[in-house]
Formats: sequence, C-alpha cells, structure tokens
Amino acid sequence: MKKFLRLSTQEKRWEQASDESLLQAYRESGRQELIAELFNRYVHLVYGVCRQYLNNREDCRDAVMAVFEQMVTQARITEIRQFSSWVYSLAKNRCISNLREGQRQQRRQEEWEKFEKSTPKFMENEGLERLNHKRTNEPDTSQILKEAISSLEEGQRTCIHLFFFEKKSYKDIAGATGYSIKQVKSHLQNGKRRLGILLGEKLNKSQ
Repeated sequence: MKKFLRLSTQEKRWEQASDESLLQAYRESGRQELIAELFNRYVHLVYGVCRQYLNNREDCRDAVMAVFEQMVTQARITEIRQFSSWVYSLAKNRCISNLREGQRQQRRQEEWEKFEKSTPKFMENEGLERLNHKRTNEPDTSQILKEAISSLEEGQRTCIHLFFFEKKSYKDIAGATGYSIKQVKSHLQNGKRRLGILLGEKLNKSQ
C-alpha cells in the first residue's frame, strides 16, 4: 500500500516517535501528516483485515481509504488505549458495514428484477424508451414518466437520464458528473427501484 502523507525533512524525528507521542501531537495540532505517519505504520494491517472480509481488491482499497478518513476525525476525539487495536477495530467494523450494505444492495437489486419481470410496461433500456414515446389511448405515459423521474433524488435523476436516454456508459456518466463509477451504479440501481415504485403508483392512479 502507498504512503498516505509523507513527513517533511524537518519532521523526520516523528518517524522514531512512539504511537502514543504521535497521537498526542496530532490531538494537539490536528496536522494530518502526523496521523498519516501513524496510519502508515499499520496500513498493511488494515489492508490485511479488509482482504479477509472483502473479496474484491478495489473494494479493499476503498475500505482502506475510508478507514484513514475515519481516523482523521475520530483520533482527535476518541479515547485510545492501544492504537494498533483501535485501528484493527476500525478496519473490521468498516468491512462489516460494507458487507451489510452490499447485502442490502443485493436485496434491492433482487426486488428490482422481480418488479421488472412482473411489470411489462417497465423494462431495461428499451422498455423505458417505449414508455417515454408511447402514444395510444392509454394515459399519457410519457408525462407520467417525466413526473416520476423528476421526483427522484438529483444523483438518481441525472444518472437515469444519461444512462437510459442519452445512452451513456458508466464511465461516461462518471466523467460528466464527477461521481465515481461505484456511485453511478448505486444511483442507477436505487433510482430504478424508486422509479419503478413511482411509476406503479402513478399508472394505477391514472387508470
């Protein structure tokens, strides 16, 4: 794993300092170079814990970064008796949290897939376009769709529009919005689920 922040030449003395001394100096100054020096001592431990819980290497790297960001804020306000044990607990809890979120996302995806199978008016890509352009004696589905999309959260609304109607890839959407690819996937997944619920409610009311 890479070094997070490096100490300046004038601060090389901190490389020989104990964990306790570095932690105290960080509490007093708030300088991230000091907490980063502490974290660099245990980054392999953190990564090892993440590898035990998370299979994907990218997920592991994301978790390591999240642990560091958590340390930056919590190390100044938390009573820490042994830094290595505390870091281990942070890493373990982060991984467990990620796994639970992954399970929740999987359940939401399963719910969405079930909805798609049971609702022929709303299908991936082509189905959305057909619903958008349909002109029959049925209710104005194009207007209903627009209203439903406008009710989504901003990130979901933007990603839904770019993906389904402008045919953008995950990478293109990430470049256009500044979201990470992981965030784009999350916005699409959650947006589709929410959109399905809204469409069902609006179509039922219009009939």
